[in-house]
Order: sequence, then structure tokens, then C-alpha cells
Amino acid sequence: MTSIDVTVQQNGFPLLFAKKITDMAATFTEEEIRVIWQAKNIISDAKSILGVMALEVISGSVLTITAQGPREHEAAEKLVELIRQNQ
Repeated sequence: MTSIDVTVQQNGFPLLFAKKITDMAATFTEEEIRVIWQAKNIISDAKSILGVMALEVISGSVLTITAQGPREHEAAEKLVELIRQNQ
């Protein structure tokens, strides 16, 4: 399993950005990808738009992206990069 932390610099994930996250996660068909907000004890499936939007993160929150599967490292890195670019 690969885990990478990323600090969010915005409040929440609006619909269009949540869709970008889930669309990217969906390209990794064999991987199980989770977005974890440990401070609130919330784990969401990165392939679920409702799960991503339900995080309701606040600026400064640290999220952990975990991936498990054949391309887990690439999947986690791509999602972290996407979140960082959206800041």
C-alpha cells in the first residue's frame, strides 16, 4: 500500500474539482484508492464523487491518499499532484 500526505489550501472540494479527482481515480481500474482525513476520522473512496465532496475539508487540512494495487504508487502520486495543482 502506498500512502502520501497532502495539505489542502482550500475549503471543500467543489463539484467540478471533485469530478476531476474521481475521474482520475477511475482511470486506475485495478487500484483501491482512498482519501483519508484523519483529524475527522473520515475515509472516502476516491472513485466516489459523493464521498469526495462529503469530506468538507477546510484550508490547512492534511489528507492522506492511499492506494493499493498494481499501479498504487502512480495512482497516489497523480491524485496528490492534482490536489496540489488546484490550490
